[in-house]
Amino acid sequence: MAHDRLLFIGHPDAGEVAQWSALRDLAPQRGLVPTRKFEPGEVVWAVAAGGVLDNATSGTPARMVDALRAADIPCTTALDAIRHVY
Repeated sequence: MAHDRLLFIGHPDAGEVAQWSALRDLAPQRGLVPTRKFEPGEVVWAVAAGGVLDNATSGTPARMVDALRAADIPCTTALDAIRHVY
């Protein structure tokens, strides 16, 4: 059975930890399963660390954000995700 997954990308900085924690706790209430693995067709929203979104990182996290954007899957900060969904 497929689940709508909320993908977390990168590692939150000290200012983001509480937001990531809150979002992980709230996600199941909205029918979302938190994950760290990109599963095409199952991820409906992604949350990335600020450094990843600001292109301050390279490698796998940056490529994952590019792939999500190409697939029209929202990829935001945790705070923006909380504001949008809740």
